[in-house]
Amino acid sequence: MIRILLLLGFIFYSFPSLAKIVTAKGKYMHGGEISTDEGCKLAKNRAILKAQEKVLGQTISSEELEKCSQIDGKSNCERNQFFFSMFRGHISHLEELGPPKKTTDTLDAETIYFCEIEIEANVEPTKQILDPNFNFNVKLNEHNFKSGDILTMEIGFTKPMYLTIFQWQPYIEKDYQIYKLFPNEREEDNYIKSKKITLPSNAKYEVYFPEKINKKNIDEYLVYLGSENNINWLDEYNNIYELISQFIDIKKGVKMEYKQYTIYK
Repeated sequence: MIRILLLLGFIFYSFPSLAKIVTAKGKYMHGGEISTDEGCKLAKNRAILKAQEKVLGQTISSEELEKCSQIDGKSNCERNQFFFSMFRGHISHLEELGPPKKTTDTLDAETIYFCEIEIEANVEPTKQILDPNFNFNVKLNEHNFKSGDILTMEIGFTKPMYLTIFQWQPYIEKDYQIYKLFPNEREEDNYIKSKKITLPSNAKYEVYFPEKINKKNIDEYLVYLGSENNINWLDEYNNIYELISQFIDIKKGVKMEYKQYTIYK
């Protein structure tokens, strides 16, 4: 979690007309740390990712998946990566082509489970800004934090835009998972005219380990949304699906980036 501490050109969009129906298979291997039903859910997620890649190009690289933190387990990290892929493409129709194929094997006296699912999906690109002249990049001061550490970020822009930053806490089961970090009551102006800014500008972002979490470390995410027009985002969302739903409904495109970081006790 992050506490905010007070201190004294021409735009191109992707449209649903580019929707395409494709088939794809996803396979997931796991041990007994998760259930077979959960393994099949992850296999289905992989199938959806492959369907998106057929229409939109590569969404999540194998290298990125390999970097998935072991903090919440690889399955949770991969699930989070899947959520972010949904910002790029909306699945308007999905059908499983037959029942899941479940098999088992043995490795070093341990039972290994496999689940493979084939789907047919209609993939519609979300309305993202594709103009390379409308872009931004983000650099965090660290990727690993302890409670009490200060988080800062440098953001470079190719042109003026409205910027909104959300913090996603995927481990929260009740209450809100998504909180608006910027703009806030101390940093109200989110129309960025400079080519580079450092945040926070009039506050401190202090990282702290959440209470009642029985883990040594957790992963959190920052979601960066840049737009040509000022969008009336909510201050809080129950979960990532709610944010994605509003993202999809935006009539004009939005540029999205995200950063993952880890907090240690």
